[in-house]
Amino acid sequence: MHIIHGLGAGGTEMTCLRLAEHWQSRFRQYVVAMKPDARMLEPEFNRLANCVLTVGPEGPQSNLATWRWLRCVFKKNAPDALIIHVFGVPHLIAASAARSAGIKSLAVKAGNPPPLEIRPRRRWAAVTLGSKLLRCRIASCSTAVNEELRKLGVGMPKHSRAIPNGIDIASLSARAARSREKKEKGRTVIGMVARLDAIKDHGTLLQALSLMRPHVPDCELWIVGDGERAMALEDQARSLGVADRIKFLGNRSDVPELLGQMDVYAFSTTRAEGFGIALIEAMAAGVAIVASDVPACREVLGNGEAGLIVPPGDATKLAEAIVELLQNQELRANICAAAARRVQREYSIEKCAARWEALLFQNAPPIGPPAHQCAS
Repeated sequence: MHIIHGLGAGGTEMTCLRLAEHWQSRFRQYVVAMKPDARMLEPEFNRLANCVLTVGPEGPQSNLATWRWLRCVFKKNAPDALIIHVFGVPHLIAASAARSAGIKSLAVKAGNPPPLEIRPRRRWAAVTLGSKLLRCRIASCSTAVNEELRKLGVGMPKHSRAIPNGIDIASLSARAARSREKKEKGRTVIGMVARLDAIKDHGTLLQALSLMRPHVPDCELWIVGDGERAMALEDQARSLGVADRIKFLGNRSDVPELLGQMDVYAFSTTRAEGFGIALIEAMAAGVAIVASDVPACREVLGNGEAGLIVPPGDATKLAEAIVELLQNQELRANICAAAARRVQREYSIEKCAARWEALLFQNAPPIGPPAHQCAS
């Protein structure tokens, strides 16, 4: 059984969907969406074989009401294992209800590192300790997140480990390749796929675009995703004088096709980044990458093996790296080749699913940890 926050097209929900797709021929699955508001992915879950979708009740619910509702769901369906794709107080509620319902194997996905500020960091420590007391293993989305959680000093549940996200590489790369064949000649596209929130740093990318205009005056920037910073970013684009070169595309279901149209994938983000699943999608799609040099990106890109990394928040360095990739075809080709090898080696949905099975079912064949470490 999977627990997700809602049915929006966020990275966490997409990760759950990919696992459910991979497992539909192997397991009977249940997906429980705690919030009924965003339903973009509802048709995708409903089309899966051997999968039942349950959506939480309408209106505000107290923590106790949520606990009781989840316990009823758990008792009714009696799953052998539970993956909670929501880290925080909601996962403690779900884990407690699951233990009360007799579910023996529990794990929660941690998608971001704890903050540095003292008060929120203490809350994260309390949540981590609660997970330890409930024997709910923590599967961090990257080695970087796993290391940061351990630094909280409260210990981790037994068998907690890093399980990087995975994608269907063959399907994504084929869709991107078909789209690339239809690309207009002479069109230069830079893109970023991510939620428009404070964890990401679209603002620096917009500044970089304004700095690049003298060197690549005809390039376009595609911003794919939605979020609370949408209006602020649109205002920033106008103030920088680059609004005519930016397309805000919102949430899209055709991300592989959009990646196939891009010449460079620019991932401008912050230290709070947990993994950057769009990075591995761009790697599989054959798009040259430049990303912020934060622990998660450094890990995914193999310390710069599979993409250029630049100081976070540095618009000048980001602009220079993008221009270098656009003007150096050999460099782009080498980076894309290295990225293709790395994504196949580390981030396939098959390897991701096998690692989850090894965590949830102790008699599953052991799968080694990610073959990389997060450089400090």
